[in-house]
Amino acid sequence: MNTHVPSVPTFQDVFSQIRYNFALMGVHENKTRISLKFYLFALSLTLILVEEASFFVVNMSPENFLELTGLAPCTCVGILSILKIVPVVIKRGTVFALAQNLDNLSTEILNDPKQKEIIRHDITLLQVLIKYYFILNAVLISVYNFSTPLYILYHYVTTKEVIFNLPYAIIVPFSTEGWMAWTIVYLHSIISGFICVLFFTTVDALYFALTSYVCSIFTVLSDEIMNLKQPSYETLINIVEKHQHVLELSNDLEAIFTLPNFFNVVVGSVEICALGFNLMIGDWSNVPGCMLFIFSVLFQLFVMSVFGEDLIRASTKISESAFLCDWYKMDQRSKKLLLFVITRSNVPQRLTAFKYSVICYEGFTKIISNSWSYFTILRTVYSPEDQ
Repeated sequence: MNTHVPSVPTFQDVFSQIRYNFALMGVHENKTRISLKFYLFALSLTLILVEEASFFVVNMSPENFLELTGLAPCTCVGILSILKIVPVVIKRGTVFALAQNLDNLSTEILNDPKQKEIIRHDITLLQVLIKYYFILNAVLISVYNFSTPLYILYHYVTTKEVIFNLPYAIIVPFSTEGWMAWTIVYLHSIISGFICVLFFTTVDALYFALTSYVCSIFTVLSDEIMNLKQPSYETLINIVEKHQHVLELSNDLEAIFTLPNFFNVVVGSVEICALGFNLMIGDWSNVPGCMLFIFSVLFQLFVMSVFGEDLIRASTKISESAFLCDWYKMDQRSKKLLLFVITRSNVPQRLTAFKYSVICYEGFTKIISNSWSYFTILRTVYSPEDQ
């Protein structure tokens, strides 16, 4: 009985939603100039961040300290989203060129049945991850944005009192105690919320996709090297050229994401610190929201570290594969070429946070350690008299 083997998603299948998101925000692959839409989106998000910062400045006092630390992670997400999207948009030429290179290489891999099976699991898992990552964040921001009118309606039905709550803690230079003003500010707030999610999910999904495909190409090349059986010198030259090419692709990957990764590490540490502080010191009613938020931040940082660790592992596996092949049956020239490959692949390809730290499991533990240090300092500053 024939069993149906699911096809491996093509690069275009995986990248389609990311490309659509870029087009939605006004960054098109086939256009050199950025659309006015992107600047309007960035302006809207920046404006609400200024309004949130104004709320912090006006309410900055010891008695409000706990409340402000509870609100800080939400503001951090907005700041992080714009800090991540700007470097990526600036390097959009490198992004789309790398995507095109990976598309070409992945097409060659899919045309080879053996290589296709090697990458099947990773690429299928990648497609599922990106799909549900977008869906989850879209659902969360929708629930958060649209829960405010429902709460206003519930409060009116139960108390007959009209309140003009907003989804985000902001201060604007006019009163929102009226339906016209409230509607304008509310629409501005939820639009900015959706823009924020659009920005950071697109950068994250781009990171997942490009890193995963570079790792897959390293994996396929490792398998090719391991199965060498008395190859010709020209075959080894071709392998060296492939290795150098994928090294260049991973360098492009580092150039694109080094700044977004740095902002992820720094802002993520602050978010974990603020959430942990509010979780330990704040009211029990804040626990569910804080737990949800902190798990979300930790998950995002952990997944980022998983892909960084995969790149280190996949790039260094080339050396192991070269050692395990039948190198002892080769001529002297071929052995020297293979030694060159081993020497180069002993230096792992790494993604860094602007050289501040390496994106890997060890880097993830360093983020947790830094967050704990910040929490200790914050806990010391927050004296019992403040409570």
